[in-house]
Amino acid sequence: MTDMKLEDSAVGDCYKHGCNCAEAVLHGFRDELPFELSDETMRIATCFGGGGAGKLGFCGAFTGATMVLSLLAGRDDPSGSREPAYTYAQELGERFAARFGDNSCKVLQIHEYGTPEQKSHCGQILIATGELLAKFLAEKKLLPAEPPSEK
Repeated sequence: MTDMKLEDSAVGDCYKHGCNCAEAVLHGFRDELPFELSDETMRIATCFGGGGAGKLGFCGAFTGATMVLSLLAGRDDPSGSREPAYTYAQELGERFAARFGDNSCKVLQIHEYGTPEQKSHCGQILIATGELLAKFLAEKKLLPAEPPSEK
């Protein structure tokens, strides 16, 4: 997967300091976004950790990545097109599944949920998801060329 340590990536560092998988991706990319996200907005990721409230459904790391995509390419009102965001999420989903074999937390879990081994395994998936998302965002030019100035 990757040889990086958790603290070597913003996503991994968030996970190491108590964020669940979905929170870690959203928090890890928070400072890269061209707009500010309130602390209240960040709460939206909480129930998506562990495959959705720990129920081992859709992978929380991928869910966090799609939240970032939605923030960057989602529509502002129902009359707008959702197709750009859907297209990006589908393409990222294909890349995620190609890299990890699936996008289901239950399938990706090779260790008992809640064990140190599982947490380590998820940490590696998180780091790799952060790398995958960063490359995808750069490739699709979804982030400004220059990092955002101090907020």
